Amino acid sequence: MNNDEIMLGDQVSLSGGMRGVVVCCFENRLFVPAEFKMEDWKDYTEGVMVKSPQAGLIYYPHQSVDIVLINRELDV
Repeated sequence: MNNDEIMLGDQVSLSGGMRGVVVCCFENRLFVPAEFKMEDWKDYTEGVMVKSPQAGLIYYPHQSVDIVLINRELDV
């Protein structure tokens, strides 16, 4: 990741020219209810889930240089 901490609702650029929105932050158990069902992923304790129009849900278990912040959504 770049120097900005990736947060829930952030629009991000991914490897391969893909883009997406962070729909879950597992460490703090925050998620976008309309996009993500936390009970389906209750065993995950770290990382983020990104919803990409090109690839669907993508799980990143740790910080990754593949995720770059594009825009921060302040109201999630």
